[in-house]
Amino acid sequence: MRGVPGLWGPAPVTLTYQWKAVGVTILGATAATYKPVAAQAGKTLTVTVSGTKTGYTTKTKTSTATAVVAPGSLGPAPVPTITGTARAGSTLTAVPGIWGPAPVTLTYQWKANGVTILGATAATYKPVAAQAGKTLTVTVSGTKTGYTTKTKTSTATAVVAPGSLGPAPVPTITGTARAGSTLTAVPGIWGPAPVTLTYQWKANGVTILGATAATYKPVAAQAGKTLTVTVSGTKTGYTTKTKTSTATAID
Repeated sequence: MRGVPGLWGPAPVTLTYQWKAVGVTILGATAATYKPVAAQAGKTLTVTVSGTKTGYTTKTKTSTATAVVAPGSLGPAPVPTITGTARAGSTLTAVPGIWGPAPVTLTYQWKANGVTILGATAATYKPVAAQAGKTLTVTVSGTKTGYTTKTKTSTATAVVAPGSLGPAPVPTITGTARAGSTLTAVPGIWGPAPVTLTYQWKANGVTILGATAATYKPVAAQAGKTLTVTVSGTKTGYTTKTKTSTATAID
């Protein structure tokens, strides 16, 4: 803003300026122009003009007060973007862009299909299985004392894909491969836990009906054949994975 002193005389007259906020002198604000700072939002400003001339008494005049100083405006605020793969269990990262005038405090809110995700207020977010098939956005809010808050929302991600189990281990078989002896499938550790595991035993690659437990006892008719066990891992919101053991020869 600019102080307009009017015409002083008899010319020439030297004019000096002093700006005040709610009647309090603003140190260093002695030019004809002044740019209010954030801390003055909500206050009124005046400018006092003093006229001096050799051989004349000094005179001062103070302007009427301005309207209260409005908050500053952040911006132009950038539209945030999201990096990473939209998949259950994978980390997404909000990239807010550069906000100013610095420093600006940024906060984040993630949403699924436009609905706020409670607690999802960090710059990163890991979609959960229940969000498979939904799209995600992140809203970034910029705040600064003496400035109005601004918010910007990213474009939506692709629909969240089911999570991926793994890396799934190859199961092994323990026990003596002989008719009447019990064999045990050792599935290894599947994750992220919990994962539901199911079993299918095969003889020479052919499914053995009903052989769906973690243990299996070969029958006499399988002598001379090889056995394998296939382990399948399932979890809601994740794609199913299967792994098959190496073959074991039956004596």
